[in-house]
Amino acid sequence: MRPRLPGAGSGERARGFLTAAGEPRLVAAAVAVGALTGLAAIGLFELIRAVQWLAIGSAGPAAELLPSLPAWRVLLAPALGGALVGLVGLFSREVRGHGVPEVMEAVALHGGRLRRRVALTKALASALTIGSGGSVGREGPIVQIGAGVGSTLAQWLALPADRMRTLTAAGAAGGIAASFNAPIAGSFFALEVIARNFAAPTFGPVVLCAVFATIVSRAYFGDAPAFRVPPLETRPAFEAPLSLVLGAFCGLVAAAFTALLARLERVAAGARIPAALKPAAGGLLLGALLLASPHLFGVGHATMDATLRGELPIATLVLLLLLKPLATSITLASGGSGGVFLPSLFLGGLVGGLFAAGAEALLPGSVGAPGAYALVGMAAVLAGTSHAPITGLLLAFELTHDYGVVLPVMLAVAISTLLARALRRESIYTEKLAIRGIHLDHREDLVLRGVLVSALMEPAPPPVRSDAPIDVVLARFLEGDASTLFVSDREGRPVGQVSIHDVKNAVGAQAELRGVAVAGDVCESVSTVEREANAADALERLSRDGRDTLAVVDAAGRLVGVLTLLRLMDVVAREALAGDVVGVAAAAGAEERSLLHLSEGLRLRQIPVGAGLSGRTLRQLEVRSRFGVSVIALRRGGVDQGVDPDRPLAPLDVLVTLGAPADLERLSSALHES
Repeated sequence: MRPRLPGAGSGERARGFLTAAGEPRLVAAAVAVGALTGLAAIGLFELIRAVQWLAIGSAGPAAELLPSLPAWRVLLAPALGGALVGLVGLFSREVRGHGVPEVMEAVALHGGRLRRRVALTKALASALTIGSGGSVGREGPIVQIGAGVGSTLAQWLALPADRMRTLTAAGAAGGIAASFNAPIAGSFFALEVIARNFAAPTFGPVVLCAVFATIVSRAYFGDAPAFRVPPLETRPAFEAPLSLVLGAFCGLVAAAFTALLARLERVAAGARIPAALKPAAGGLLLGALLLASPHLFGVGHATMDATLRGELPIATLVLLLLLKPLATSITLASGGSGGVFLPSLFLGGLVGGLFAAGAEALLPGSVGAPGAYALVGMAAVLAGTSHAPITGLLLAFELTHDYGVVLPVMLAVAISTLLARALRRESIYTEKLAIRGIHLDHREDLVLRGVLVSALMEPAPPPVRSDAPIDVVLARFLEGDASTLFVSDREGRPVGQVSIHDVKNAVGAQAELRGVAVAGDVCESVSTVEREANAADALERLSRDGRDTLAVVDAAGRLVGVLTLLRLMDVVAREALAGDVVGVAAAAGAEERSLLHLSEGLRLRQIPVGAGLSGRTLRQLEVRSRFGVSVIALRRGGVDQGVDPDRPLAPLDVLVTLGAPADLERLSSALHES
């Protein structure tokens, strides 16, 4: 045997160590994305300053300069900026709005894939919006820019979908970290809001990206926190009760802000104005608000610093609390580009400042530094709007490096999040997705939305023409093993479907018409779905139309395939539940319960069969026709048996069913009463 040289195998040990720590290529990519995102944050900051200088003649605090400018310039600056944003939007639809929902959708549904132009166009549109007065933050754009950098690098490296999702989320973490000099809060924002995943394979790259983005941004901006937070002081005797009450107020404000933004987005979407002109129209409305309060211009860092120091008069705080949500909502709903993270902090500071003033007036000596409650309010409103309490708590700690703020912040953040969730199911980020039918909390629905019908469809038996004689249709059934055939017109578009039973019944009932009847006389209506639709839409169509089969058509409406309910259920079993259960049935003997939310208005539920139904068959029960419910599987002794309509039922059988909640409840009651 050849002797082993000293140091032999060190390469293998090093590779083993790197593999244990994480895939080396992914780790290196996360570091690169972090550095690039830090540079992007610097570039966006300077680009905003340049646009602001062109718009109002100064890159300094706008609230101090605007009162000295002519009213026409204050009014028209946001409108001109909006017009330019509208032009950018012609080349990239992603520039409109605050961007985070688009990143969340990309991570949840598209494997983290974003178009490569996103980083550049979002930076330009955001600089034009914010620099000309848009009342939004720059952290939303840098989240989308960082996510775009991560996605682009992952695509360039040809990484698989799970790695691409991780890098996209990591870029988002780098954006928040670089914007606020807060790597911990940035990391948890990405994990809590974007990736919705704290697993180790995601955690490591996300944290690395946030750290290196912060290192790069600190080299340019310095190590100072994003806001100038004065020394904080609270009165221990009143700290807990005041924080709880403040949290409740913050939850109300967070829910109201989310509702206002959603409402104005719907109004703007329905406005009969060309999309390219909407940002200019919104800019004109914003200009009118700026004449009422210059503090609404742009990001508003200087105003937030003044709030934390307790320097703003109560009248100004009240005015800003009324106008800031409106200004931000108008900017975004009209198509402007910017974030809602910082406006949420802005509102929280206002709520906290007003609360401190009110508490001191009612209970003299109960409040320490007003800035302490402004900071608590910032964290609480952020948590309420984003439904991300961990991010809100960690950001407050990173801004102050003061452990003394943790207890009041935790109390306020918890109450605000609970109340905001109770009042508004969706967060300010998921609201836009929910309007489009995307519910990130329903993982199975997301799985189905990420699968195209074209990937699931099977070849359809050649259709029969609607004018084909009954004898021809009958011969087609006898030649093959298909139980159902589609009926098409001359162009190949499905107009109906016919089963062997329909043909037999027609021939038996009207034998004298056998020579003159055609397929169109005996077919029933057909349900269709386009091949580019997703599986969730197909499932909803099946349930709505009470079908087990869909005809898949191309853009011209021609038949190209067939999709069955059982094929969709196979996707749910394999991908959504990772093979743990078959047909979404739970363990044998489990209690009756709603199992999965597959799409809006649809539920999968397992229902035990009553003892009185022993010996009867599914065909005899007529579940579909009587209750509008589909039976997906039958479990016997903990084993899925498939669906045989003529198999006698046994006392301990469990039916796995699909339908609307009300229909499922009616079926459950009927089965139990039998």
